Amino acid sequence: DKSQDTSQDMSQDKDTPQDKRLPRGRVLMVHGFGEYTRVQNRLMDNLAQHGYESFSFDQRGAGKTSPGKQKGRTDESHTMRDLEHFVARNLQECKVNSVPLFLWGHSMGGGIVLSYACQGAQRLQVGGYAASGPLLALHKHSQPAAVTRAVAPLLAKCLPRTRIDTGLDLAGITSDAEYRAAMAEDPELVPLYGTFRQIYDFLERGKRLDPASASGAEYVRRNFPAEVPVALFHGACDTINDPAASKRFVEACPARDKTLRVYEGMRHSIFSMESEDKVQRVFADFVAWLDERVAVVERSEAAGEAVAKSGENSDTERVGDGHPALA
Repeated sequence: DKSQDTSQDMSQDKDTPQDKRLPRGRVLMVHGFGEYTRVQNRLMDNLAQHGYESFSFDQRGAGKTSPGKQKGRTDESHTMRDLEHFVARNLQECKVNSVPLFLWGHSMGGGIVLSYACQGAQRLQVGGYAASGPLLALHKHSQPAAVTRAVAPLLAKCLPRTRIDTGLDLAGITSDAEYRAAMAEDPELVPLYGTFRQIYDFLERGKRLDPASASGAEYVRRNFPAEVPVALFHGACDTINDPAASKRFVEACPARDKTLRVYEGMRHSIFSMESEDKVQRVFADFVAWLDERVAVVERSEAAGEAVAKSGENSDTERVGDGHPALA
């Protein structure tokens, strides 16, 4: 796909804490299918208010990175290569302030983030992974017809750049009528275009990560790093991506620090499109999760510094363990 030659040229957005103190950490955000960076403005603002930087980018095939007829033109190779670029860039910037980097993704982006945790070149340097309503398995309400699923591999191979309007289920996205009305008028979201290649690839990615199959369970157990925290957040009434798949993933995941939060009365976009009282509850849980993991990093770093100072005053050389995200 030559719609975007380099990751460096992709549309990006960054938010920083409002006070002058150093950030406690940074969150690299990966948006969902057909979304763009500004969809997560509420989350970015909330993170800044609690001392966290955030960085997001319009993925290839979406937003300002791929306007007009370029929408949907991407594939698995480009998706993971682009994320690898931005992980490397953000890790380098985080090292300047000695703060951890966390990856967060919504829906398709949640699947991308969890996939990176299993196969990314720098996955052990990330301080933790979080996913909102990740695309591991579509809810039965959103499943394509059996005949469509059967011909999907052929369509992806023979007509990879052909776009279709997948039809955005506004009622499945949020229970808030005002947000549904706003989304219906947003030309960046509606129509929801995707190419056969893009759609096939993100569904296959979900299958690979879904422990519903023996191969999925084995893939997660063998590849997800046990030493890196993970948290999944899902609306109990999500009819886009199946909440049961998030439960299966957390149960199979070998991470020693793993969290699942399921929210009654909420649908798919729990970080961005639900009413204020609902998203504030989700924000509070996410920030608390971040705070707890950052505290672990800070304690580990302080212990390492204490050991180093002790070593300077001793004839015996000592080595202190450090958190993998800051190693």
